[in-house]
Amino acid sequence: MIPVKQQSGLYKLVVTHYGVAAVFFFSLPLMMLFSVKAFTGHYFHPQILAITHMAALGWGTMIIFGASYQLIPVVLETELHSKKLAWISFSLFLPGVIALVYSFWIFVPGIHMQCGAVLLLIAILLFTINVYLTGKKKEQQTIQEDFIFTACLFLFFTAALGTALVFNFTTPVFQQDQLHFLKIHAHLGIAGWFLLMIIGVSSKLVPMFLVSSYQNTRLLSFSYYTIVSAVLLFAIDSYFFGINYKTYIIAVVGVTGIMAYLLFIIKCFRSRLRKRVDIPMMSTLISFTLLTIAIVIIPFIIYYHLKSNPVSIRYSLTYGVLLLMGWVTALILGQTFKTLPFIVWIKHYEHLTGKVKTPMPADIFNTDLLKVQSAGFMLFCMTFIPGCFFVLPWLMYVGLVSLLITALAYLSNVIIVLFHKTKTYGKL
Repeated sequence: MIPVKQQSGLYKLVVTHYGVAAVFFFSLPLMMLFSVKAFTGHYFHPQILAITHMAALGWGTMIIFGASYQLIPVVLETELHSKKLAWISFSLFLPGVIALVYSFWIFVPGIHMQCGAVLLLIAILLFTINVYLTGKKKEQQTIQEDFIFTACLFLFFTAALGTALVFNFTTPVFQQDQLHFLKIHAHLGIAGWFLLMIIGVSSKLVPMFLVSSYQNTRLLSFSYYTIVSAVLLFAIDSYFFGINYKTYIIAVVGVTGIMAYLLFIIKCFRSRLRKRVDIPMMSTLISFTLLTIAIVIIPFIIYYHLKSNPVSIRYSLTYGVLLLMGWVTALILGQTFKTLPFIVWIKHYEHLTGKVKTPMPADIFNTDLLKVQSAGFMLFCMTFIPGCFFVLPWLMYVGLVSLLITALAYLSNVIIVLFHKTKTYGKL
């Protein structure tokens, strides 16, 4: 369980990441509203590159970093190695994201884009070192630790390759073109970083939030080795041969690992003591559904790519939207209001436990805003994703307005939680 006592000085670090990520998330639908035309063409477009990196780094990775500083010590049952190292990482990561995204948006390869990439690479290296030294304090290694540290390594490799690709715009680094490496870069980030990190943390937190008695980790071990094998095989095989018929086999290996993880989650739901599924956990379930739809698309991408059919571009773009704006976003939207209110509750009320009546963590956020957020996100998924696939700009606009409402509700609710004032209801 999450310890009642919070590590000294950790609160400001964690909530700063949540706050900045919420602002970045609000900027995403605004950027996308100005880029609807870009979504009707090839995914290798300056505005698509800017939006993708804002979603992956400014939104997804920023909030995972913040949550990790609170949750990794919980998962690994030890204290964070260094808050100072975490602050240095943040101070490099933030300007790195801004510089990289802006440079992609106006697409001026050069010193600003390169500086942004280098800042991000150093920030990610510091984060990885911090996580490694935190895990090193723990005597007994767990499968969650394997997932988390391997995810950090893949994130570093993703950033290193991305930095090389940025320099490749002005100075030839690779003989092959950018698109050859873009697929490797993207899947190192999606499967190597997001997927492994999410499995590592959620496999500990989901059973806890559900009050589930399921503890068997054999499915998780199987999931770890198959997913890691698939990511490595894909990177190596794609580097030498590009997308080919072996890619089908590699995809099956990776999907088998994901299915093992989803089976673990299903078993947790079936054995849960808390039968009521609240809105945040429902958002988590929706995220798994979106991940499953993205997986179904994979064989179509491979098939049409091998046939050199342009429709593969449309499938690939939809696949990316499903993963970043669907799966990752739905998971964060839900889990923010399972984790952040508890973090704030500890700050305000852990010293009052047993002395006076206090609000519960669920009382700290606005439930109505959470409902608006959830409804807006569902409408976004039902409109923007099919609009993107079938190239229907009007449907994309409807979806993006829905996403803007979602982001506004989310940002407002995060602000409410972060600026919560201590309230008590009399002595026990």
